[in-house]
Amino acid sequence: MKFFNFLHSTKRLSQQSLLDIALALSIIPHLFTLKVPMLVYLAITLVFIIRKKNSKKVIITFSVLGLVAIALSFFAEYNFSNFSRLLVFISLLISLLTYAVLLQRLTQTLNFYLLISPAMLMVLSFFFFNSIGMLFYALFTLFIFTFLVLYERMQSSVANVLRINGLLFLFSLPIVALLFLTFPRISYKKARFGFSAEEIKRTGHDGTMHIDSNAMLVPSPKLVMEVTFEGQIPSNHSLYFRGSVLYTDMGTRWVQDKRVYTEKTLPREVENIINYKVKLYPHDKQWLYMLDIPLLQPLKTTIDKDFITRNHQLVKETLYYDGRSALEYTLPKEYPQILTKALRVDKNRDPRTYAALMNTIDTRADDMSKANGLLKFFSDLQLSYSLKPKRIDLEHPVDSFLFDSKIGYCVHFASAFASSARMIGIPSRIVTGYKADRTNAINNYLLIKEADAHAWVELYLKTKGWVRFEPTSTAWRTLAPDNPQVSNAYTSASLKLSNMQKLFKQINIYYMYTRYVINNWIIQYSRIKQMSLLNELLTNTIFLLKFLGSVVVFILLCIISFLFLQRSSCDDPVLCEMKRLIKALKAKGVERRRGETMSAFLQRAKAKTLYHNEIEEINRLYHLYRYADMKDDALLAQLRSKVLALRRSLKNG
Repeated sequence: MKFFNFLHSTKRLSQQSLLDIALALSIIPHLFTLKVPMLVYLAITLVFIIRKKNSKKVIITFSVLGLVAIALSFFAEYNFSNFSRLLVFISLLISLLTYAVLLQRLTQTLNFYLLISPAMLMVLSFFFFNSIGMLFYALFTLFIFTFLVLYERMQSSVANVLRINGLLFLFSLPIVALLFLTFPRISYKKARFGFSAEEIKRTGHDGTMHIDSNAMLVPSPKLVMEVTFEGQIPSNHSLYFRGSVLYTDMGTRWVQDKRVYTEKTLPREVENIINYKVKLYPHDKQWLYMLDIPLLQPLKTTIDKDFITRNHQLVKETLYYDGRSALEYTLPKEYPQILTKALRVDKNRDPRTYAALMNTIDTRADDMSKANGLLKFFSDLQLSYSLKPKRIDLEHPVDSFLFDSKIGYCVHFASAFASSARMIGIPSRIVTGYKADRTNAINNYLLIKEADAHAWVELYLKTKGWVRFEPTSTAWRTLAPDNPQVSNAYTSASLKLSNMQKLFKQINIYYMYTRYVINNWIIQYSRIKQMSLLNELLTNTIFLLKFLGSVVVFILLCIISFLFLQRSSCDDPVLCEMKRLIKALKAKGVERRRGETMSAFLQRAKAKTLYHNEIEEINRLYHLYRYADMKDDALLAQLRSKVLALRRSLKNG
């Protein structure tokens, strides 16, 4: 009840209090960017502002302390080259502005510069915070800023000011949207904008695959990539995003070939080509993950003969790039020295595996027959997939995995399969990257997480070249992560949990999709996208019609919301009746003055109209209901009847 009373209260806050609210909102983003000395200075100054300590001695002391805080904050930046950098210069401006605002606020006086400082601080924050969170915070802050201005100017209740403020926002939305789409964009090629909290480093492959305690296992829900496809998302068996290619078996780990081949090659017999866009989060490595097999080389990257895409620099910021890949292909003929390296294997290291292969697979058969035989060999061993495998003997890793532990995940399957292929004379290599899942997709949007990190094998078949094989698919069963001895049978309890997980997963995907669309078309709306949108509108009639239809629907929704908010609140029935009468009298030239009481207004209206008795009776009924504690329905009905009769008389008179 106190909250509703507050909403309808007309008690005024001082201009200083309103300004303090605006300053608090505008300085919150800068708490994440100001250096420690300035934060300490800010905290100490606020204590003195709250306690209203504004003597001349205090102001002089804080003038000196503020300069010291700024000097300490930028001690490491004292050279021209640093201050010529945009963000360092902006940081200095923010510190100086904060210093000036705090000093001015200590004096307990208002001036023009202090009044505009909240807007200046908010504008400067956009140089550091370029995120969806900041977008919504900026909208909220702008709404509060306009509310504070209206509240200070209007002699009305909080609820009425909120309603008027909402009307202004709804009225401005179509105009803002039009300006956003058409206003020329400015590109900062070397400026680094962005919300640093969103650029958390993701796990990236480092060109090594371990099978010991350092094995690649990142069951984390953190995002690695967000991908949007032109058209439908490919099927699951095609969603392999290539990272690194490993040739050398070091016993406990696989590593890349020391010799880097950078010759540009193209796959043969390319089919099923697909285009897509990638948002890659920073992982502090050079790899750009591309769908097998990349046909388009992103800017400032190289693609080597193994079709691995590397950025020229470490990926320390979120990258956006276009991809074009073939899902069906034949890779070019391999170099003999590479095939020699891809056949190196120590048969004596895993004697049981070698003996079993020699007794099972005909090594004189063609490569495809041997590869299929190898898949069957793995399937017959009844291996289990688990994220919590048993320890293996690193002196005989393949033997230990295939015949002793029989439990592992992708790295163990890939390592054992690649080594076994070499034992029967098929060149092999391991590819690490990400295996995406369509259950993490909506429409043409796909999420790829750290948990999707994967390793698979490519075998070199004489008639086909390098061909992808998925040794993990030979697993007989998948074991529950919390109990590596028990198969993940779907009991009723686990099924309910699974359904609940599916629900939350789907909600999260919709959230991430909405976030991606907002980020792509608002936060990252650039000059290139603006011209692309214009070109699409001019050349694609269907897109133009959809766009115009969306604009019409958007405007209609704004108008409907505007009309809904425009309706006056009728929480107080007698006040609503009097508002109708005031409106009718205004049409006859009798307008209520600002701050005028209802009694004074009605007495003045009685003197200026011919309806003396009617107005006098309405005045009596109003004050009886309002102040004499006679709020019964009969009295209210009588007042309504008198007001309605007078309004009709005024309209017809």
